[in-house]
Amino acid sequence: MKSQRRKRVVYRPTASKRPRRVAEPGATEWQLGERLERLVETLGSNRVAEILEVSPSQPSRWRRGIEHMSPANQRRVLDLDYVMARVLQLFPREQAEIWLTSHNAHLEARPVDVLRLQGAGPVIAAADAEAAGAYA
Repeated sequence: MKSQRRKRVVYRPTASKRPRRVAEPGATEWQLGERLERLVETLGSNRVAEILEVSPSQPSRWRRGIEHMSPANQRRVLDLDYVMARVLQLFPREQAEIWLTSHNAHLEARPVDVLRLQGAGPVIAAADAEAAGAYA
């Protein structure tokens, strides 16, 4: 009797499921790719580029793997994704975008500007204050 060997099955994702090349070594490509995809789906490529202060074609280049994302832009994408996820818990998409780009009394500035200068922390605190119904 012949001994039967089991074939080892190796999972290889299809081309559409492969992670996009968006990051320098050290950051997990699929995490940045998924987050960038989510931001572009939510806000649109041009709006993401405007918020991140990059050229309008940059998010598309990152998503297609034409260019790598700098460490500074990696942080910006992660911060923006974190803030948008939190704000979308409070508001519908259109209102979340308005909240992000309008003056906020808790921050005494626009959340998007504070996000660029100080990161996600103060913006998340302002969103939490908004959720708690606090007045500034």
